[in-house]
Amino acid sequence: MKRVEKVKELMKKKNVDYLILGPTSNMFYLSGFVEEQMERPLLMIISYWDTYFLAPKLYEEQLTKLNFNVITYEDGENPYKKINIEKGRSIAIDDTLWSAFTIDLLEVFAPSRLVKASEIMKEIRMIKEEDEIDIMSQGLRIAEKSFTETLEVIKEGITEKEISTYLSHRFIENGAEGVSFEPIVTSGSNTSMPHLRSTSKKIKRGDIIIFDFGVKYRGYSTDTTRVVSLGPPSEDVKKIFEIVKEAQLKAEESAIEGIRACEVDKVARGIIAYYGYGDKFIHRTGHGIGIDVHEEPYIAPDYKRTIQNQMVFTIEPGIYLPEKFGIRIEDMVYVKSGKPVMMNSLEKDIFVV
Repeated sequence: MKRVEKVKELMKKKNVDYLILGPTSNMFYLSGFVEEQMERPLLMIISYWDTYFLAPKLYEEQLTKLNFNVITYEDGENPYKKINIEKGRSIAIDDTLWSAFTIDLLEVFAPSRLVKASEIMKEIRMIKEEDEIDIMSQGLRIAEKSFTETLEVIKEGITEKEISTYLSHRFIENGAEGVSFEPIVTSGSNTSMPHLRSTSKKIKRGDIIIFDFGVKYRGYSTDTTRVVSLGPPSEDVKKIFEIVKEAQLKAEESAIEGIRACEVDKVARGIIAYYGYGDKFIHRTGHGIGIDVHEEPYIAPDYKRTIQNQMVFTIEPGIYLPEKFGIRIEDMVYVKSGKPVMMNSLEKDIFVV
């Protein structure tokens, strides 16, 4: 409930009368309740004076156990007639609520002002509590253990997809709830495409392999990238790897309290540009992470907010040479007592198998 009270304080500052959340990461953050969006409205409604759920009858027992007020409706009833939201008020609606529900809410309550719920929620969620950081650290241990176990099955002839599937299974066996995103395992020339999904391409000796992976653990996400080589890597690969490693280390070290996120991005980008590969670094340097695998703050050229204590984010510069190969290294970092703390324990070198 402490988080809900923080939300109410921000609502007052931003002159928002009602905050309406769907079954998204925002709802989980405030209540601990997680569910997929479906065709029946399932909403958490917060005002200065009240907090309650509007939910199908079938969720009543689950939600009551969370110590929130619950207003239920049965199939065939109009759910919006069950709640009393005054027309013409200022409403913040969950950014990722299905548009069908948003349209219904706009028609029924005709707000005088409509804002994104993220304008309130991101202010709170960007600053992590100690238990959130601890959960993500535990998730990282599971992810890293699973990665090292997966290295043992890499051999000539195995496919990218087979490796990705094996890694996902190891996550579950080691205690994760699931994946924070489908693992990206690409090899050879496929590695020059940062978000290419794993394919049926077979691994051959001399290939480098990019692993971009993360788990879901107790509702929170992790995200890590490492480079693997089947057999000794080429001199070209080693050269590019060392540039990326330098950029990543320097960017991590620069991420102190008070620096603007865009300046951290500039550190990584400047090093890569110095070596002549500025145009081959084709994405931002990093992103915040928590319940969602991508959330604010963004370590990007146009993101002006300052880094603060208890923020958690990734640092993941890369160089991508089309038709040849790509290199990326990614770690999670949080800021404590003004200084960056590295959350990963995996070595940053190329893993040769």
